[in-house]
Amino acid sequence: MQVTSHELAAAASVVAVLAIVGGYLGVRSANRTAVTIAREERVARRSSDLDALKRVVYSEFLVTLSKLADDQMAFDATTRCPQEEYSKMWQRSVDSAQAANDRLAQLGLIAPPSIRSMAESAFMHALEATKDDISDMATDAEDLMAAMRADLGHG
Repeated sequence: MQVTSHELAAAASVVAVLAIVGGYLGVRSANRTAVTIAREERVARRSSDLDALKRVVYSEFLVTLSKLADDQMAFDATTRCPQEEYSKMWQRSVDSAQAANDRLAQLGLIAPPSIRSMAESAFMHALEATKDDISDMATDAEDLMAAMRADLGHG
């Protein structure tokens, strides 16, 4: 059997078409894989960024909450002080309450409902803190910190 030049050209064309189709399918598969990997990386990066933001906001809230409680207890102890000292301590307490309230608002944007609820309760207790409340506030803070660590996956 002898192959004609037309049959030889047709066979070469078929091989070329198969190579083009195979190349197309290979590139398409590689592109799909690249898109999937990029999506997974974006999701991981967003999750990591959210965890980093939560760490900062959680930490700032706990610091301002502690300062609020300290300033409120100091203000509570100034009831028998001169008016100037009383006014100074009152202003410190107000400034601390505003700072803690600002951090509470930030926390409200990123924290799950259970942590928001615990944080609001701790904030309300800190607003009314006296020296007699120290152990209750410490317990609230420990529970809140444990919930925050669990939310960040540090159980």
